[in-house]
Amino acid sequence: DQSGRRFSTHIGQSVVEVREMIRRHNLTPVQWAAANGLLKNDTVLAHCILLDDHPQIGWHTAKDLDLIAESGASVAHCPQPFARYGLAMDHVGRYRARGVNVGLGTDCAPHNLIEEMRLAIVAGRLMSEDIRSLDTAGAFEAATFGGATALGRDDIGALAPGMAADIVLVDTNHPLMQPVRDPLRSFVFHAADRAVRTVLVDGEVVLANGEPVHLDSKAAMETVAEAQARMIKDAPKVDYAQRPGDTISPLSLEIH
Repeated sequence: DQSGRRFSTHIGQSVVEVREMIRRHNLTPVQWAAANGLLKNDTVLAHCILLDDHPQIGWHTAKDLDLIAESGASVAHCPQPFARYGLAMDHVGRYRARGVNVGLGTDCAPHNLIEEMRLAIVAGRLMSEDIRSLDTAGAFEAATFGGATALGRDDIGALAPGMAADIVLVDTNHPLMQPVRDPLRSFVFHAADRAVRTVLVDGEVVLANGEPVHLDSKAAMETVAEAQARMIKDAPKVDYAQRPGDTISPLSLEIH
């Protein structure tokens, strides 16, 4: 409050975390945060997937979502890393319907906000068993205006006079955009970044003709490959059981 900065914390992102908080305090993480004055309109709750009434928690209180909504706190939702482990928010449409501002983010490779939109929609519909729970426009709003709102920014998140010119130009003639009756739906569900041709950040072109302007892609790929090889080689030094890297993360298919 004194600094005027927004506050963010990871919360409700693992079953172990929630159950341990209940064991220690008889409160869920969200309830503990509320009791300690951490839920405010300038708070950003990272992930916040496992509320008291989530199917994998099933705590008896069923009030976490109300606490978040009444506080005005925002939720930063990153569907990808949790879906990989069989976990999903229950569900984005429900949070939004209750009045919670949800912004979409990326949490791990590949950092692809378009794919996060698609996965947020699909996971939300699976959890709710309702195709109407989150539509494409709702996911797009969360990825743009919702994120800006979470950050307390009124100069980004939309295209309007006086706002930063953050623009993504999409090739509507790309084969994966066809048929193009609903450009946003074609973009989110089919083409994704493959149809992106130009990106501007605050008016500056950072991607032109599908290629980064300020990055040497070849050199970057070499750096990444070297870093991965080094990480695999050094894995036993940092692993709790001194396991080889290929044991920790085996290949999908053996290479002979």
